[in-house]
Amino acid sequence: MADKDYILAIDSGTQSIRAVLFDREGNELAIEQARYSPYASPQPGWAEQSTDEYWANLCTVTKGLMARITIDPKNIAGVGITTQRGTVIPMDREGNALRPAIIWLDRRTVTDPPPMGMAVKLLFGAAGLLNAVRYAQKHSFFLWIKQNEPEVYRKTYKFAQASGFFVRKLTGEFRDSSGMVTGIWPFDYKNLRWHSLGLAYGPLGMMKEHCVELFPPDKVLGRVTKQASLETGLPEGLPVVVGAGDKQSELLGAGALDPKIAEISFGTATAMHVMTRKYLVDKGMRFFCWPAAIPDTWDIEMFIFRGFWMVSWFKEEFGHREALLAQERGCAPEVIFDETIRDIPPGCMGLMLQPYWSPMVYNKYAKGSMIGFADIHTRAHIYRAILEGIGFELKRLAEVVQKRIGVRFEEIRVGGGGSKSDVAVQIAADMFNLPVSRMATSEICALGAAIDTAVATGVHPGFDAAVKAMVRKGRTFHPNPSSTRIYNDLFNEVYMKSYTAIEPLNRKIAQITGYPPEE
Repeated sequence: MADKDYILAIDSGTQSIRAVLFDREGNELAIEQARYSPYASPQPGWAEQSTDEYWANLCTVTKGLMARITIDPKNIAGVGITTQRGTVIPMDREGNALRPAIIWLDRRTVTDPPPMGMAVKLLFGAAGLLNAVRYAQKHSFFLWIKQNEPEVYRKTYKFAQASGFFVRKLTGEFRDSSGMVTGIWPFDYKNLRWHSLGLAYGPLGMMKEHCVELFPPDKVLGRVTKQASLETGLPEGLPVVVGAGDKQSELLGAGALDPKIAEISFGTATAMHVMTRKYLVDKGMRFFCWPAAIPDTWDIEMFIFRGFWMVSWFKEEFGHREALLAQERGCAPEVIFDETIRDIPPGCMGLMLQPYWSPMVYNKYAKGSMIGFADIHTRAHIYRAILEGIGFELKRLAEVVQKRIGVRFEEIRVGGGGSKSDVAVQIAADMFNLPVSRMATSEICALGAAIDTAVATGVHPGFDAAVKAMVRKGRTFHPNPSSTRIYNDLFNEVYMKSYTAIEPLNRKIAQITGYPPEE
């Protein structure tokens, strides 16, 4: 298919789904978007979405895109899919979802995990992973369904993610990419395959038979069926590829194939990523090593669970004035906020923030905090403190990762909705003392899916060639030396010390208030 000139990418996130048409040079030619309804919370802490809406919105954006474009559909090499990660959808043999999707924001837990057998304890204890397995049991959606929805569990043929759900609907196959697997699955992350030991499945409430067939990120998983073609408007027989999850796809879409190049995803959950050809484990779970969007590589991920969600939270709770002004001017509220904080000096005139609006995996007692308030501070200072707090936390985690991989970052590239903020990107450049670049397209997640598809369908002979042809940087922000000095001092002398000092106080808060509850 090397003679084909176009690739269609589908990027399904928590809030919306987009279909994007790229040419073989990575130029974004057309885009269609549809928003999902806000996730439902049948009980506090739960987060579920309708799979019917997943499919209906995919059909909406693909039909809309195909109706708009003027190219010959036969010149599309394939459709690449990337989705949010950590979604669990139990499906029956006919490919029907048996309940709403449980998404990554869901905080339900298993109240009474079954005891692990001696063989399991010996196996994972010898590997130093016993605590990780206990954590996984408590947070396993599979085990929760087994215990709380036994009829759903009995009918489940496969547990799929959103990507696997789309593949089944498009091709009729129960397949997915190894690059989609993150978090709590019976997956051998070092060898990039479902675990070969049957003992790994039972503690999570799964059986080997529940797993879909996995393919590397650069392989075709199937072709669009006649029925799917009628529903989506996609050409019948079009190859379907799943490269990797949304965060890994962003890393590829940013062209960061070298561990000296890191990528920051300023999304709902903010993360910093670097690609490596060596599998690493951090027993303290300060970073994770997931399959990357390229075969036989890994994506080291440093994660802030709420991240730029805090920006949305701030806008909802405190940003009504700016929202009204943005509406009058016909621009996004972030544009107004950028204007209000641009002249606030680095360090926010003494206001500092720890961005733990949601507990971290490695510390369930972590809480958000702001210190240094004075009568000079306004809502604008709080907004800037959020951006700086995100930067400080990424810097803290990046120091851990750079030491482990033995490589210092020389450049950062950014994606996600928050990367549209000049101030946020400049703060990152100053804080890390590195050049930070936006990419030529803001749709770098979809571009990553398109790159995987270009390689899988032969549009480009390999990933180096595909990235060289399809990835381009946009504006680069360079560090300001005086700002960097201030951030370095604040990071070393205040942020790191306040992190250590506040942690035991957070435990005391939990003991006194009962939240979060003791396990």
